[in-house]
This record gives sequence, C-alpha cells and structure tokens, in this order.
Amino acid sequence: MDTAIPNSKTRRGRVQDNGQTCGTLDTGSNHAKVEGKYRIRKLTPRECFRLQGWTDDYFDKAQFVNSDSQLYKQAGNGVTVTVIEAIARRFNDDTD
Repeated sequence: MDTAIPNSKTRRGRVQDNGQTCGTLDTGSNHAKVEGKYRIRKLTPRECFRLQGWTDDYFDKAQFVNSDSQLYKQAGNGVTVTVIEAIARRFNDDTD
C-alpha cells in the first residue's frame, strides 16, 4: 500500500491482477503493510530487501554500513531477478 496516495488508481508502477492492486517499491519509503483490520505499519528495510529477493545475510552486511534511509533507497532501486527471469522466459516462449 502506498500511504502517500492510498486511493490513487493511476500511480506509476501499480499492477492489478484479479481485482488485487499491488504498488511497486520506490525510494520514497511511503509503503506499509496492513495488519489485522485497522493497523498499518511501515515496511522495514529488511522486508523491502526480502521483496527484492535478497537474503537476510546480504541485508545484514548492507545494514552494517548503511542507514535505514540508504537501505530503503537501495531496495527501491533494485530489480527483482525472479521477475526479470519470468519476463525473459515469456519473451523466449513467444519467439518459439
């Protein structure tokens, strides 16, 4: 959920599938997770790294030398390898 513009339907990077909307991570740190019925909390830098496919071991090394602000930026600027791999496979299947 993008807490800066929670009701936006035109925000860049927003993906919709089967009626579910999912925004992408960015460097703005305005993302949150809804817990329970009403509690909303900000994603931690570790959670952002996990969403990008990084291991906790890698995150621990990055956290040792970076502030939370820098960690959010690094996660937001990352490219999720599994997503790129799936896109490449789809392109490959289309060319056969």
